[in-house]
Amino acid sequence: MRGVDFIIVGQGIAGSCLALEFLNRGKSAVIFDEDWKDAACLVAAGVINPITGQRLVKSWRSSLAHPYAKNFYESLESQLHSKFYHPRKILQLCKSDIERGLWNRRIAEPDYIPYIGGSFKGGIFPALNDSFGSFVIEHSAWVETQVLMEALKKYFLSRGILFPDRFDYCALEVLPDGVKYGEFRAKKIIFADGWRVLENPFFSWLPYRPAKGEILTLKSSVLLPPHVIHRGNWIMKCSDDSFRIGSTWDRENLNSVPTSAARAELLKAVPSIICGCPEVKVSGHSAGVRPCTATTRPHLGAHPEFSSVLSFNGFGSKGYALSPYFAREFADWILSGKPLDSEADLSRHIKKFYKPVGICLGSSR
Repeated sequence: MRGVDFIIVGQGIAGSCLALEFLNRGKSAVIFDEDWKDAACLVAAGVINPITGQRLVKSWRSSLAHPYAKNFYESLESQLHSKFYHPRKILQLCKSDIERGLWNRRIAEPDYIPYIGGSFKGGIFPALNDSFGSFVIEHSAWVETQVLMEALKKYFLSRGILFPDRFDYCALEVLPDGVKYGEFRAKKIIFADGWRVLENPFFSWLPYRPAKGEILTLKSSVLLPPHVIHRGNWIMKCSDDSFRIGSTWDRENLNSVPTSAARAELLKAVPSIICGCPEVKVSGHSAGVRPCTATTRPHLGAHPEFSSVLSFNGFGSKGYALSPYFAREFADWILSGKPLDSEADLSRHIKKFYKPVGICLGSSR
């Protein structure tokens, strides 16, 4: 029997950040992950955006999480000997005079002044549909998701702590002082299993609303500014002759299979962003499922009945922006008793959603 401090289920961006947090604090951990099957971490845009949504509001906890993420990723680049974090401004193309008016009002609000770098009248960017003008969002960035996740996978494998196996919930034994799974005995097990939480007998009762997303990589000779460009969809230059466009939302078909319907939807969106776009060629098409929640807040904390069974999940489309900061907060909660963020603490959902049921807990029960 091999003793460790923590078992982590899921090596997406959330589970990876948490594992790094524990390792950097001198704690031991092992990770189980079925090779990112259907995970959103590889197909996510990886954009850290402080202003989001149709109402153009500051992203939840962005003032805390985004500066922390910047420092975290820049330090991690040195640790992993890899380059994946790119400060990159967002160019928001207005879709109407009404939207432009809302941006103008935001510019006058003190809380938004640091995040809006300037505005442009229509027609400044010849290649773009900017007839209603545009605005620049500051303190934003792009995380090159595939480069980061492959570097993390290599790092965890080199340390012998990542096991590419599907987790068997019924093989887990919950003990009075911890848990046992296979050859491992741990103080706690932490589920960072993304949308697969719907199959998790411990936390499937939480209010999740997963959403499949698809993106395309397109070959084109169009000249784009070096920004993340947003107008309904986002497009992002990834080389001199290619860019990516995303993303779709599908709450019915939860899998990683690219679809012709999403391909058509994204191709149709290209001319709404790029004016007179030259012919494009699809060179890549990928899909994944985001672990979104009904409240748009993550689900962090302990199971109502089993204190050694924890959840670190539900970051939805903001995993790359929020996971580093909340990994620190979650580790502080476990190791020193610091309270969890009240809006992320899953205990607020127990009264409304949790109903005790029989759970298969291995041979010890």
